[in-house]
Amino acid sequence: MEIEDRGREIFAKIPRDEFFLIVSLMSEALETGDERDFETRVGASMQQVRDLLDSIPELPLNAGA
Repeated sequence: MEIEDRGREIFAKIPRDEFFLIVSLMSEALETGDERDFETRVGASMQQVRDLLDSIPELPLNAGA
């Protein structure tokens, strides 16, 4: 993984499989999370995570797809 800190923005270069793992974990957190303590455990509200997931463009699982 490569990280470039540009102040207000951070650019991460990660392998495709790790990207989809992160998206899956975020989705799982939404499905199994308890709204009462979600923000404490995750560091963001459920709506913030939903908005973030909704902002990710559709990508093929395989680069050649």
